[in-house]
Amino acid sequence: MPAPPTRPRRDEAIRDLKLTLRHFVVELLVSSYKATEDVGVNPTDLGALCLLLLHGPAPAGRLAELTGLTTGAITGVIDRLEKGGFVRREVDPADRRKVIVVPDAERVDRDLFPHFPNLQTAATPQFYNEFSNAELGLISKFLSRLTLLPT
Repeated sequence: MPAPPTRPRRDEAIRDLKLTLRHFVVELLVSSYKATEDVGVNPTDLGALCLLLLHGPAPAGRLAELTGLTTGAITGVIDRLEKGGFVRREVDPADRRKVIVVPDAERVDRDLFPHFPNLQTAATPQFYNEFSNAELGLISKFLSRLTLLPT
């Protein structure tokens, strides 16, 4: 059985990992700013769109909950996203008084995704070839703990 890592080596590994995470976050932020400028949405709109892509179509009230915005503010977000062609409003078949906001994933893939080269790299199957299933599981667990997802 291998000996546990020495404290200085572990501290160095943790420091390197934190630095790598900072670089990744900064690259995402810079990409996000460039994307919002190029496609004509603001960062709040982009965040709401990302939440719709992550959680699926949702009523405006649910999107307000997810973003922490008021229902009045989320109406403006939806209006801008709809005008830009990133979402559409559909009547809820279960309650015709409700409107469901549906993201246009094809438009996002075509017009927003290219602004995020690090995510494009991770979208290719080849990117994962050098990692074992166990390593992929550990990476997933690590990221889940950062995003407060259940492991």
